[in-house]
Amino acid sequence: MSRSKLDEFFKSLGGKENKKSDLEILDEIEDSLKEGNIDHAILLLRDISKEHNLFLALRMVLREILSTGNLTGNKSGAISPNEAEVRSRIKEMTLLVNTILNPLHRAVLMADIAIAFYKINDDFSGDMTLKAAIDLAINSTNILKEIILGLVNHGLLDKAGYAMNLVKDPEKLDVVLVQLAEKLYREGDLEKATRVLKHITHPFHKAMALYSIAMIEADRNREDAKKILEVAFKVAEKINDPHARFEVNMKLYDLKHTLEGTSVSLMSVLSGEEKPQE
Repeated sequence: MSRSKLDEFFKSLGGKENKKSDLEILDEIEDSLKEGNIDHAILLLRDISKEHNLFLALRMVLREILSTGNLTGNKSGAISPNEAEVRSRIKEMTLLVNTILNPLHRAVLMADIAIAFYKINDDFSGDMTLKAAIDLAINSTNILKEIILGLVNHGLLDKAGYAMNLVKDPEKLDVVLVQLAEKLYREGDLEKATRVLKHITHPFHKAMALYSIAMIEADRNREDAKKILEVAFKVAEKINDPHARFEVNMKLYDLKHTLEGTSVSLMSVLSGEEKPQE
């Protein structure tokens, strides 16, 4: 019997099934999550063939697992899943995350898993997983920012500090923290923004962070923006590199005069005569 005839024969017996597409599986996962059936959603993950689709699906499921209802009981007051159940889910997710080849995608997912461990008070596993995430993302300021921001948003401020300490390059960390402080302040979280600012070590980056925050505040309260600028000017004095200090002062004076409705003078910047009074 020819190969084509054999194929038709086996097909007629149900030996071949039409495999669902990744998009169909993603839709089914989304529906399962809406119904609260996380375990079924996790089961469907193994049927996804393309890596970028698996990343999207894993992120979707992990976010659902990290929601308050799935770690401490749902909004309707149902009993929360027991620790063994949660650990089983996290273990299953970790195995799938480790199949992701893209290091930045894997870093994002590992950070989510670390948060899940922290939520069930497994600090050891959380710290190990977070370190792996930071190591994978070490060359990407955007992903480092997302990892630290995720910890902050989940109220894990001490673990956010731990993540900052894992970034051994102070310059790289400062760039991340400037973006993070600006984002938190823009969202109205003054307390967290202040904590982040305190971790910025280089005066250039701290002054630039304060400048960005003053820019945000200028649209809300000009007097408060001026007060932030006063602090920024003091920080800028500590910048050793004269070119960097000049660059920062130009921005600060420009914003100062915008707030006051006057024009900036280059000579005032060079002489420092118009620096705010202490």
